[in-house]
Amino acid sequence: MFILDRYILKNHLPPYLFSLLIITFVFVMDFILEFIDLFISKGVDLLIVLEVFVLSLGHMFALIIPMSVMPATLMAFGQLAAENEVTAMKATGISLYRMITPVLVAAALLGVGLVFYQNDVLPESNHKLVNLMLDIGKMTPTLEIKENIFSSAIDGYTILVREKNDRTGEIRDVQIFQTKKGMIPTTIIAERGRMYFIEEENVLRFELEDGEIHEMPDPKDIETYRRTKFSHYTLNIQDTERGLERSQRSYRGDREMSAAMMRDRIAELQAEIDGYRGDMHANAMRDMAGALSRVMPGLSAWKAPAEQTGSVPESASEARQRRTARNPAEQQLYALETLMRRIVGLEGQIFKYEVEIHKKYSIPFSCIIFVLLGAPLAIRSGRKGMTMAISFSIFFFLVYYVFLIGGEKLADRRLLDPWLAMWLPNMLLLAVSALLLWSTVRESQTINWDRVNLVKRWRERDR
Repeated sequence: MFILDRYILKNHLPPYLFSLLIITFVFVMDFILEFIDLFISKGVDLLIVLEVFVLSLGHMFALIIPMSVMPATLMAFGQLAAENEVTAMKATGISLYRMITPVLVAAALLGVGLVFYQNDVLPESNHKLVNLMLDIGKMTPTLEIKENIFSSAIDGYTILVREKNDRTGEIRDVQIFQTKKGMIPTTIIAERGRMYFIEEENVLRFELEDGEIHEMPDPKDIETYRRTKFSHYTLNIQDTERGLERSQRSYRGDREMSAAMMRDRIAELQAEIDGYRGDMHANAMRDMAGALSRVMPGLSAWKAPAEQTGSVPESASEARQRRTARNPAEQQLYALETLMRRIVGLEGQIFKYEVEIHKKYSIPFSCIIFVLLGAPLAIRSGRKGMTMAISFSIFFFLVYYVFLIGGEKLADRRLLDPWLAMWLPNMLLLAVSALLLWSTVRESQTINWDRVNLVKRWRERDR
């Protein structure tokens, strides 16, 4: 039997490597133009661009590795069925369950390896990629200035551009806030303009049209405010081009963390939520005691424990609204709403972390699902239905990722539990694969390929 296992696995290895190569090529082509633009148009060094490319492969392989399993299973078992080797194995008493066992074991091992990859390799790769892209943005500020995003890549300036053409440098609906130390705080607004970098002078130049300049030399004296309209205005920002300076940031997003890191973060957030709920309880008890003391003067007012008093940080706007509240009841209501908003925000973060944790295990498990789904499809289709089987595999794969992405969005909005959102595609396709596998073993006709093949039916009707 070990000879049979080796033979089946040997027939799967070349198709898997071929599928891995083709799917990787498709994924890379989606990003290749961006990398070329980064090298040619933005002037980033080729070695840095190659480093960005290699690090970008990290999150690609997290999807490519399981994606390659199903086409490989289809090609391998389809070839065995076309050459009647599946029939020969059945004649010797070898069941389909036994045929797919070595492939299932290999898929399980691949899934286990992918779990370690998702937790140990991918977070570090994503973290290095984010750090490198931030460093490139600092090196070439024009990269950091993006549409509809406030950019502070240039020291002393905050820039907002609503529309930007990277090829021509044209920009529209521009807002530039100058807050450089020792200079007058200035706000420049323009309807349109052009932005480009002058290498010889090391200057980032903005040529603006139809706008206004707002200045207030003395922020404490509103009478110093002045507004200047212009039809053409040129702003030169000196010393904006710098070499690449590597930096390390300690903050990590959810895609840059392992499952263990996210569990620790969830524990911290949960402790913070418990603290806020304790504050809500303390405030409620204090208000109740105050109300009772007014009804029963002999009852002493209840005081919150010292460790809970003042545990909620208060922003300047919150303090201002608290001071201007019309009565104590309104103040307490505002404090309660503030605590509730913070709790809801923290619970939303917990949901996002839980989604990423389940994703690190549900995607590797799909390797087993695609084997269970691909093997019966290939065997039942045989030689004539191989094209149709591949079409069905693409369909099932799209269904899987539509459910995966849709489930992630629903979980982020707290409309679906994170575990269900991430495991629902696996449960759905597992049920379909179990039905196909069972019908294939029984040799019952689950799918009538002649009826499915609409082109063939159309030709036969014309005859």
